[in-house]
Amino acid sequence: MFNEAYCRDTSIKIRSQLEIKRQRGDFIGSFAVFGYKKNPSDHHKLVIDEYAADVVRDIYNWKLNGISAIDIAARLTVSGIPTPMDYKLSQGMRYTTAFRVKERSEWSAGMVLRILKNPVYTGVLEQGRVTTPSYRVKRLVHKPRNQWAVVEDCHTPIIDKFDFETAQRVLAMDTRTAEAGQPVELFSGMVYCGECGGPMIRKTVPSGKKKYVYFVCAAHKDRKECHPHALRVEALDDIVLEALQGHIREVIDLSELMELTDIAKLQQANVEKIQARLTQKQEEIERCQKLLRSLYENLADGIIDKSEYQELKSTYQDRRSQAEEQAEFLRDEMGRELDNSANNHWIEQFIKHRNITSLDRRIVVSLIERVLIFRDRRVEIVYRWYNEFEWQAELVAQAQKLLPEKEAV
Repeated sequence: MFNEAYCRDTSIKIRSQLEIKRQRGDFIGSFAVFGYKKNPSDHHKLVIDEYAADVVRDIYNWKLNGISAIDIAARLTVSGIPTPMDYKLSQGMRYTTAFRVKERSEWSAGMVLRILKNPVYTGVLEQGRVTTPSYRVKRLVHKPRNQWAVVEDCHTPIIDKFDFETAQRVLAMDTRTAEAGQPVELFSGMVYCGECGGPMIRKTVPSGKKKYVYFVCAAHKDRKECHPHALRVEALDDIVLEALQGHIREVIDLSELMELTDIAKLQQANVEKIQARLTQKQEEIERCQKLLRSLYENLADGIIDKSEYQELKSTYQDRRSQAEEQAEFLRDEMGRELDNSANNHWIEQFIKHRNITSLDRRIVVSLIERVLIFRDRRVEIVYRWYNEFEWQAELVAQAQKLLPEKEAV
């Protein structure tokens, strides 16, 4: 009985101590993830392992350039790059796994995908994903994401957040597999029908000794459910390149205007306005709460009867619900304002491609959300961060109106 209580208390203390370490960003794993190593002077901190980090960078670069996980794995194996497990063993680590069946393991698509999906490479530590019910039950239980210990900026990133986010977008796309060792097609998984919203697919049409490749609506091709419209791949390449060049010029112009106008003050003024409205809604919610609490007392004291009580209760509850919804909307709006004012990294992503003369897969997935083709052959391009672009343009216009006439840009 005593031993049982002692073991339970010890287990609780250890769990508590480990959770404290996780929450403050201490690494508590037995082995560092591939690309990092434990800091020799502090084993709770990670530092970059340059050899492995270069492999991680290659994996991300290849993926963003359109190479599949299977082909990336093949490249690494052919190049003689040790797998994460073999690399740990080569460094003298006492690492074992039940999955090892050969003296030297080979890279697999699964290994590559685990690296591509792991946010640790952006400087984030995600720990505490699994637990056990108690010290006596060793069965692993996966915890919901909101119970993980997630701490930003714990160590030097190997991959910047922009490339990591872009890689996640690419992994989520429904892309057609390319020939072995070849990158996927330029717009694979990104072209949609502007009429029905479904994906458009490539179709090769022979004409004499030549072959022409078109984008056609999958819904029409398979089920005849949409209009029979198509656009040649070469024409789409030219249209998108010209449009992207134009949008990059617009972003550059906007960036220059932002430097000439006092955007920061206007952003702060907008945040203060939203905060004032939010405070009003919070006060209204509190008033409704007080009125609801006083209603029951009034009923008990005979000031109001039961029907009046029910009617007033319903009225105050409705008013409270509306105020709570409006307050939630204002919190979201304030969050967007603060995010937009603090984070204009997207502008640099366009500006660094200011001199592009041709498209490649990395540029397309980095700057474009999707491409829509309509039956009149009109092409609409949805750019990444277009909402941010519109928001900043509107902010610049507001700032210019506030400038004296002689100072207006």
